[in-house]
Amino acid sequence: MIINNLITGKVILVVDDVKINYILIRGLLRDSGAEVFWAENGYQAIDFFNSKMQLDLILMDFHMPGLDGYETALKIKQQKHTLPIICQTTGTSELRKEDKRKVFDDVIIKPINREILLKKISQYIA
Repeated sequence: MIINNLITGKVILVVDDVKINYILIRGLLRDSGAEVFWAENGYQAIDFFNSKMQLDLILMDFHMPGLDGYETALKIKQQKHTLPIICQTTGTSELRKEDKRKVFDDVIIKPINREILLKKISQYIA
């Protein structure tokens, strides 16, 4: 798939409190050439964002205990509004409020389809 070459060497952070969701996404991106890292909550995501690692994109779960995906994305966007953040969720009902939708660059619905995932990622970091 040509899209794979577009994200080779890119750094993607998956933020999800359910480890199997991270493992699934990492598996979907296995042959893409991207480096995929995991943060299991919003606090870890912010710590990772503040580290010296240069992120190219974040895949952010919406529902997480503690600091949820919206609040985490908002804090990150306040520091770097150009960093693409794609919300991953089981439905869009929680994103109906306009202010919540504005903080995310895109949305992907779970269960995640590999081709849709690669296409959305390549739109933002290729």
